[in-house]
Amino acid sequence: MFLRFFFCLLLAGGLFACKTDSAPTATDNDSDSPVISFKNTDNTARIALRVEPPGLNPVLSTQAASRYVGEMIFQTLNSMDPDNFEQVPLLASLPDITKEPGGGVSYSYLIDERATWPNGLPVTAADVIFSLKLVLNPLVASGAYRPYYDMVSSVVTSPNNERRFKVMCKRPYLIAQESLGSLVIYPEYAYDPDRLLRKIRLGDLTTDAGAERLAKNSEELKTFSEAFSDPDLANNPERIVGSGPYQLVSWEPGQQLTLDRREKYWGSKSRDNWLKAKPESIIFQIISDNGTMANAIRDEAVDVVVDMSVDQFKELRDDDYLNARYEFGTIQSLKYFGLLFNQQHPLFKDASTRRALTHLVDVDAIIDQLFPNGLANRVTGPVLPGKSYYNGDLPEIPYSPEKASELLKSAGWEDTNGDGTLDKEIDGSRQEFSFQFLIFPSPTSDAVGALVSEWMGEAGIEVEVVRQDFRALYGELNKGNFALAIIGQGFTPNPDEFTQVWASTSVPPNGTNRGGFASAEADKLINQIKVTLKESDRDPLYRRFQEILYENQPMIFLFSPADRVVVSKRFDFEPSSISPNVDFNALEKKE
Repeated sequence: MFLRFFFCLLLAGGLFACKTDSAPTATDNDSDSPVISFKNTDNTARIALRVEPPGLNPVLSTQAASRYVGEMIFQTLNSMDPDNFEQVPLLASLPDITKEPGGGVSYSYLIDERATWPNGLPVTAADVIFSLKLVLNPLVASGAYRPYYDMVSSVVTSPNNERRFKVMCKRPYLIAQESLGSLVIYPEYAYDPDRLLRKIRLGDLTTDAGAERLAKNSEELKTFSEAFSDPDLANNPERIVGSGPYQLVSWEPGQQLTLDRREKYWGSKSRDNWLKAKPESIIFQIISDNGTMANAIRDEAVDVVVDMSVDQFKELRDDDYLNARYEFGTIQSLKYFGLLFNQQHPLFKDASTRRALTHLVDVDAIIDQLFPNGLANRVTGPVLPGKSYYNGDLPEIPYSPEKASELLKSAGWEDTNGDGTLDKEIDGSRQEFSFQFLIFPSPTSDAVGALVSEWMGEAGIEVEVVRQDFRALYGELNKGNFALAIIGQGFTPNPDEFTQVWASTSVPPNGTNRGGFASAEADKLINQIKVTLKESDRDPLYRRFQEILYENQPMIFLFSPADRVVVSKRFDFEPSSISPNVDFNALEKKE
């Protein structure tokens, strides 16, 4: 799914921005500027990614790299205007919203009459129904997205127009329009050629009992799900099919993905960035090493860099040669980062222990040393400051080894054997306070790891910092094989819906609650929030939810950074606070 208001981001390849100036300019109109001769003069956009996508099957991936590439191939019903975060038409019109008898709500759409698949067939309501069945299918790994669609009961199609349909919802839902608008639409003909899912009613997948029954008894569902989950369907260019402006023509593992503009792309004449197809080709180059990245930029082998490491950004933006050829700028992100506790780990089941470790991390020192001059803002929770329901009564937790020692002692931690490391009896045996801290292999992650290890070591806690590549760390998080890990999430410009990240039912594979946070009161508040549409009634629920997280301390909340934007001056572009900060399909080659 391309839930533009949901970001599942990990601390890959270095963090954040290094300067909080205004957004980068898209053009250079200074008549006194020297004329630059660029090495590349073709209409191919070369994008440097630090992480290779694990696959291009949107419903099966929450990873940012997959979304960045996938958005060039697949499309959603609606998109989000990056300037005001309002929903805008993409494959379909904005919905007509109607209250239905019995407390339900319906959303009526009309698919753009120009919208077609690569084989020339029109995008129809049948493809929408098929795509909803994918998300609700209990036998495919779509659990991260399923909660956003559990309000759907059925889809009513028009007998006279195959492009018109109405999504019926059982109840009001806070972000129903955004969720439905962000539904990736798959071509049924390509992903279900035998039409196996047509034998299954959508309504039977919208209830837990119905989905469980089908999972056990439906041979059609089992056969389809096995085929749909085949990695080849997410990696083979011939099998990856969408309605978007580009098609994947080659994938060289570990090297690059090449996309060509579709010859008969239906939205080629659009003036909207989310529909444009300006470059003739887009090449995503996988460059994880900083040295290789620097060489690629100096050789002008790349036009755009996504998630450049902060240290490298600082260094390269002051290079006169590169400044003449690239825009180096920052833009405030919608991300926040922290250190996630695994609450199922024996060491971290106790809230007092987690709070004690929070007192051992000097967040202000991290920001001052690694992100000086306002490059990152400290956060205390998952709600974007400035929202009406942001709980400003929750103070920042100060760095205080004394308070940490007090809390650790009250939680039963002491050095009984005099070896310098705290220990405690847990489940009948005495355990040393020693654990691994998972980070990514980058200078900034290394610095955070070293500081955390030093601070906790001074308190009698042994921390082994373990560097893992993106895929490996992500896999360990999803399996729960960790104690503490650097992780990032996304703020949403829309009203927050916390099910996917914080509900106790959303532990992987059913969501991204990787730390195993569980609170009966929090679950109740999450369920209330998502059906409470009146802001004045919803805000107190939000504030209490933030208090529960603050008391529980499921992660050490750190800061929200600025994103780095690096784009060749041979292209015009419009920066966006929505990752990856540039619409690759709208990069327009300067004449």
